[in-house]
Amino acid sequence: NRSLVLFDRGDEVVVQAGEDGIRFLLVSGQPIQEPVAWYGPIVMNTQNELREAFQELERGTFLKGEASRTGSGI
Repeated sequence: NRSLVLFDRGDEVVVQAGEDGIRFLLVSGQPIQEPVAWYGPIVMNTQNELREAFQELERGTFLKGEASRTGSGI
C-alpha cells in the first residue's frame, strides 16, 4: 500500500500506525515556482524534457555522475 499526500500550509503532521507498524517518509520544501511536467517516476520542467528523459532511459544514458559509474540505482 502506497499513498502520497500533499499538504497546504501548516506546521504539524500527525501519523498513527496500526498493529503492523508503519514506514513513513516526510519531505518538505519551499515551492520553486517552476513549471512541472510529470509522467510516471520522472518529473521535468517541460514535455520536451520529459520526452528526452525517457529516450535517455531507453538508451541507458539517463543516470549521470556517480550513479552511472557505480551502477547504483536511485
